[in-house]
Order: sequence, then C-alpha cells, then structure tokens
Amino acid sequence: MKHKIFLLIHIIYIIGASTSAQPVIKHQTTIGGDLDDYLTSMDLTKDGGLIAGGYSLSNRSKDKTQNSRGKYDYWIVKLDSMQNIQWDKTIGGKANDYLMSLQQTSDGGYIAGGHSFSNISGQKTDSNRGNADFWVVKLNRRGVIQWDKTIGGSGIDRLHAVQQTKDGGYILGGTSDSNISGEKTENTHGYYDFWVVKLDKAGNIAWNKTIGGDSSDYLKFLKQTKDGGYLLAGTSSSNKSGNKSENSRGLIDYWIVKLNSAGNIEWDKTIGGADNEYCRSVLETQDGGYIVAGNSFSNRSGEKTENSRGNSDYWIVKMDKFRTIQWDKTIGGSNEDALLEGLFSFAITSDSGYILGGYSYSDISGEKTENSRGGADYWIVKLNKRGHVQWDKTIGGNSDDELSSIQEFEKNRYRLAGYSNSSISGDKKQNSKGGYDYWLVYMNHKKENTAIIYTYIPAYKIKDTQHKR
Repeated sequence: MKHKIFLLIHIIYIIGASTSAQPVIKHQTTIGGDLDDYLTSMDLTKDGGLIAGGYSLSNRSKDKTQNSRGKYDYWIVKLDSMQNIQWDKTIGGKANDYLMSLQQTSDGGYIAGGHSFSNISGQKTDSNRGNADFWVVKLNRRGVIQWDKTIGGSGIDRLHAVQQTKDGGYILGGTSDSNISGEKTENTHGYYDFWVVKLDKAGNIAWNKTIGGDSSDYLKFLKQTKDGGYLLAGTSSSNKSGNKSENSRGLIDYWIVKLNSAGNIEWDKTIGGADNEYCRSVLETQDGGYIVAGNSFSNRSGEKTENSRGNSDYWIVKMDKFRTIQWDKTIGGSNEDALLEGLFSFAITSDSGYILGGYSYSDISGEKTENSRGGADYWIVKLNKRGHVQWDKTIGGNSDDELSSIQEFEKNRYRLAGYSNSSISGDKKQNSKGGYDYWLVYMNHKKENTAIIYTYIPAYKIKDTQHKR
C-alpha cells in the first residue's frame, strides 16, 4: 500500500473594478393642460423642490388652473420635494408671450424672463415697444406678481436668459435688431446683435449694451462670473467687424464674449468649423478656464478636430484661462443629435465632470449606446473632466420628447425637464394630457462595484491502495 498526498488549492478571484452602469429612472411626472405646453426652463429650489416654466396655449384643464390670457402665455409650476404640484401661474397678455428663462431669487421668490408681443392686457402693465420685447416678471415665493418690466426697441427683441446678480439686481440677455428707440440706446451693428440689459433690484435699467458684427449674432446664454463680470454665449455669422475681433470659420460659429461688471467688452472668441455651429452655454471651470457647449454640423476643420458622426452632434470645447483650446469633443450618433432651436442644457457636476443633454433621433451608433424610443428622445451624456464619455442615457416615448434642462441636485442624482407629446410607451409612464406637456424625470446613476472574492480549499490526503499480484 502506498499513500499519495495531493495538494489541491482552488482560488477563485474577481479583480475589483468600478464600471458605469446605466442610470435608472426613479420618478417621472407629466404636467399639462388640454393643448400644447412647452417647458423651457427649470431651477432647483431651496426647499428641495423645483420651479418649472415655459409657455402654454391651454385653458383651465388637467393640471392648469387658470385660463389663457390670449394666445401663448408664461406658465409657471412649483413642485415640492415629492414632485407634487404646489401651485401654478398663468401670466400673459392678449398676444403671444414666450417664457425662456426662470430662476429662484435670493428672497425665495422668482424671476421669469422671455419675450412678449402683447400690449397692456392681462398681467402686462406696459405697451409693446415695437414687434417683440423683453418681458421680465418678478414673483414672490407664492407666485404673486410683484412687478413686471417691458424692455425693447422698435424692432424684434427676444430675451433668452435672465439671472439675478450679486448686487441683488438682474442681468438680461437676448437678441435684437432694433436701432436706437424705446430702451435701446445703441444702433444695431448688422442685422441681429447680442443685447444685454442690467437692471437694479427694483427692475430699473442701469445700463444696456448692443454687441455684434456686420451680420447676424444671436445670444443664447448669459452668466455672471466670479469677478462680477459676465460671460455671453451664442452664435455668429459675422466676420471681423463691429465688436467681433475674428473672422467666421465657415458659416455660423460659436461666439463667446466676456464683459466686465460695467458691461464693457474684455475679450471675445470665435470657435467653429467649416459648417454651422450653434453655441448654447459657456461656464467657468475650477482651473480658471472655460468650457463651451453646443452642437455642430462640421467635419474636421477650423477648431474642430473630429468629423461629424452624422448630421448634427454635440460639440464641447475646453479652453484654459488664456482662451487657448485644450481639447474638443464631438459626441453623437448617425442622425441628428442636439437642439437646433430652443434651449440646450449643460452643467458642471460635483466630480468636476460635465452633464449635457438635448434630444436625439439616432439609434445605436457613434457615442449613442441605446436605440431611439420613437421620434426625438431625451439624450443625456456624462463626461469626466477630460471630456471622455462615462455613460449616456436615452429616455423617451413613442413620439417627440425634447429636453430643456438637466441639473445635478445631489451627487449622481439628476433632475431632467423638457416637453413631450408621447403616450404611455418606452420610458413614459403617463399619457399626454393634450398635445405637448411638461415632462419631468428624476434619474439616479450609481457605479457598479465588483468585489474581490477568494475561495481557498486546503490540501488533503488521498489513500491509494495498490494490490500486488
């Protein structure tokens, strides 16, 4: 008999890693009346809820508690932290009034801005200056109007951005083709120009600035900077002329302008390729530089280092504090990805990365990892601080769903707001109330952590008996 000893060691292991899972929809709310309601702006409120605003054609019906004042009106809805409607307000005159920007103010109230075609009627207390005018409305915390201001010239003045400033006043930004008239103190430089208006806390004009070149320049975004100045972002088809210091790269380009606190130009920057680029946002970064976001039709040309994925793509450009481009990223699928008209949402996240959102018609292709749900869908893309895609998410129903705003309210937790005319289908759990509705989505993203597991089986003996013959 012999004894053989076998050493059996069984080790099972999985290397620890963190991978990005798909974000998960935690809650959604469809809010609307019996006709079309388009959400254009959303802000998180101090009580953990949110304020959502846009423009509505609906009379009193479904979630809308007041009749239309004329045609399209401002429609503002306040939700609590549990996504329940606390109140809604319809604000307008007899003609069309389009709310484009909404923010909670330091006193707990709200500032709402857009453009109006109405004369004195409804809640509008001042006559139209020309065609369309800036119209700003200040509300208290319960949605009661404290004051409204009509600001414009003899032409078309469209407001796209309003923000409360550090001195308690307000900065307004939009586009104008008006010459000196009404509240406009400078002539146009070309066709349309950026028009910036500074108000004090009571809504009185402190100063206004007309900024443009010899063609058309459209302001889409405005934000006060750390030094008390202002960053302006929009599109331009102008060559070097007027206030524009650089020629066009192709057709339409990103145009970024930095103002000081008095509204004087410190610098401007033209960024683009050989085709059309539509800028939606510019933000200061922690390193003292700037991040610019919008969409592009261009292939590799000008400042664009990558070809188009299809038709229109998201295009992100990172600059250092000297406005030297550090990197740019083209992100898209094989179809049309990005908002061509209306608002485009872009924000810096708690991890110093970026969250961007718009809409997409694309199926899986390029950077898009999920198929279209039907028509246009919300498309959200998360980048790290170097511009690399960490994850993307397609959210939609069987018709058109267009995202207007996305904000991170806690780390890896996001609130999305836009409008939809989808019925129950895809990711949408409620039918349309009538035409287009406000559609709010609450989304979480968590990394998947894979643990390291060791399994050890100790050595043991096996008795082997052999018979001699």
